[in-house]
Amino acid sequence: MSQRRETWRLSVLLVAAVTGFVALALAYDHDPLATMDRETAEWVARELPGVVEWFARPFSWLGGWIGLTLLGVAATILLVRERAWLDLAFFVTAYLGSQLAVSVLKEWFDRPRPAVGSAVPLPESAAFPSGHAASGAASLGALAVLAAERLSSRRARVWLWSCVAAAGLAVGLSRIALNVHFVTDVLAGWCFGVAWLAACLLVRERLRAGRDPGPGRS
Repeated sequence: MSQRRETWRLSVLLVAAVTGFVALALAYDHDPLATMDRETAEWVARELPGVVEWFARPFSWLGGWIGLTLLGVAATILLVRERAWLDLAFFVTAYLGSQLAVSVLKEWFDRPRPAVGSAVPLPESAAFPSGHAASGAASLGALAVLAAERLSSRRARVWLWSCVAAAGLAVGLSRIALNVHFVTDVLAGWCFGVAWLAACLLVRERLRAGRDPGPGRS
């Protein structure tokens, strides 16, 4: 019953996240979202204090290739040492798969980035969806799942998930603060990252169920 409940929750999360992404993909270029994106980017370029931009940089690095590579290599080494092959496959799929999928989506939508002034050089890739936001949800989320399963204390798990959720939000918001993404880019990135993570978890649950002989089986 517990496994069925978990599958149901993940399925609902997947559907909700995909629905959010599709809605944003269809509406980001139309009002009121287009106006919100433009006005927010103009406000950031004109009014956002410089100290906020500098505070945003470490979180942007965390969600970029530097931070994710360090975390990914460390997680891979630990999982190989444990011989946790299914967990390793889950993590690699969540980590690399989400980035590859976002690259394809960026080419498909080909949305220009904000052109009103950025605190850092604008990346050459397209804007929609935000790869940093998607990675903050998928990759950091996958790490949180694996770490939480290895913690015996409920309080420690709650603390872990709170920190990871805050970090994922900060990564996405940092891209808005640096004016390299519109608000809808980040929202879509979060939706896609959550959907990808939920899909990876559902596949892992199915593979686990297939490996478990269950009561009365041999």
